[in-house]
Amino acid sequence: MKIFKVIILLVLSVSSAAAAEIEIQPLDKDLNPVKEEISFDKYNFKLEDAVKIALRQNRSVIDSDISYDKASSSVGEARTAMSTKVSANFKQTRLGYRTVMAATGAPLNKKDTQSYYAELSQPLFLGKKDRAALESARIGRDIAGFSKTLTKQQIIMIVSMRYYSWLFARAVESVGKEDLDLAQAHFELVSKRYAAQQTSKYEVLRAEVRLTQSKSAYLKSQNDAKLAELDLLNVLSLPIDGGIDTKAKLVAIDYEAELDKDLETAKRVREDIKIKTKMQDIAQQTMVAAKGENQPVVSLWAQYGVEDPSSRYSGAFKRDDYWMAGLVMNVPIVDAGLTKSKVAKAHTEIRKAKNDLEDTLEQAELEIRQAALTLHSSAEIVAAQKENMKQAEETVRLAKVRYENGIFTQVDLFDAENAWSNTKLLYNQAVLGHHNARLAYQLAVGNLGRELLK
Repeated sequence: MKIFKVIILLVLSVSSAAAAEIEIQPLDKDLNPVKEEISFDKYNFKLEDAVKIALRQNRSVIDSDISYDKASSSVGEARTAMSTKVSANFKQTRLGYRTVMAATGAPLNKKDTQSYYAELSQPLFLGKKDRAALESARIGRDIAGFSKTLTKQQIIMIVSMRYYSWLFARAVESVGKEDLDLAQAHFELVSKRYAAQQTSKYEVLRAEVRLTQSKSAYLKSQNDAKLAELDLLNVLSLPIDGGIDTKAKLVAIDYEAELDKDLETAKRVREDIKIKTKMQDIAQQTMVAAKGENQPVVSLWAQYGVEDPSSRYSGAFKRDDYWMAGLVMNVPIVDAGLTKSKVAKAHTEIRKAKNDLEDTLEQAELEIRQAALTLHSSAEIVAAQKENMKQAEETVRLAKVRYENGIFTQVDLFDAENAWSNTKLLYNQAVLGHHNARLAYQLAVGNLGRELLK
């Protein structure tokens, strides 16, 4: 019997653990379910789980993947410009008159002519326009890759902020519960004193009013925490009726900005700077293509087929095969200023690309410096609020002792307890602000989530 009970307990424990796991089936680039599944513990939902789901399910990420695939296809398309092309052709012609033999004038009694032939063409030189198109397509693929990485970094930041906002709402709920417990305990204490005729009815009414206010504030904090949870589930495209929980707490993370080093790092790793640099390369390829407009185009061609009747007279018109081959060269002589206009336009695109890069570099430095200042100030606020919280806690302890000894009034005790609750709320708010500042700084530098994007 004991063995049987042990087996039942094991089965129940395994079933409970399995029930705690939610499996999310990601979508592929065609928005179809893929076989690989994402699982997480719904009773201990972590930031890593949220980011992992977002990088697989978010529509913006899927769209960036599609754009990259499209850019890759453009490379293959551009590569075909210098490829050999073979085609099969059929031609049927109905004449309004009967053909005759050229030599004798004898009628052939045939109104239809037919030809079947295969044609081969091989470009030899396209004025470097083909090379410019291929190189531009490759650069475009690189740009799409950079854009995909930037999109993922932005999604990581958004999801992280939502997750920390959820933790903040839960922390506010916890503070509200503590404040409610304090109000309840104080109300019970005053009620006992009133029953022992040690305090007035006025003190009881004040304690009751405070208890009612604490209940209302706690209910609001519960609602805000649930709204924050729904907001997080919504951005992750998870079922909003499933519910999640976590063991994680809102705590500050030490993060020091190394401004000079990070400014140099940003020039190498920021995706928008990489994109603007590549745009300069595309502008250069536009110049190559523009100058290629006045260069010759050379290609080989060949045909082999059957004509009925054959155009080759050999004593009688009949069906016969044929072949021909040749070299075609097209040399522009007068293009009405087309090449000159395209070259001038390419010059302006090069200048604009250079200016855009310089502007992006300046904006990046400004963003990093501003983010560094915000990060530094938010860290100082966290430290100050942490010290204030310690002082407020000590103030409450002393106020309780003095109230119990009749030195402090109920108003003094209320003030101390309210100050303690407000200080804890301000501390949690400062921690949330520091997390947001850290994420913004990492995104500005360009290294946010790099370890997840490898």
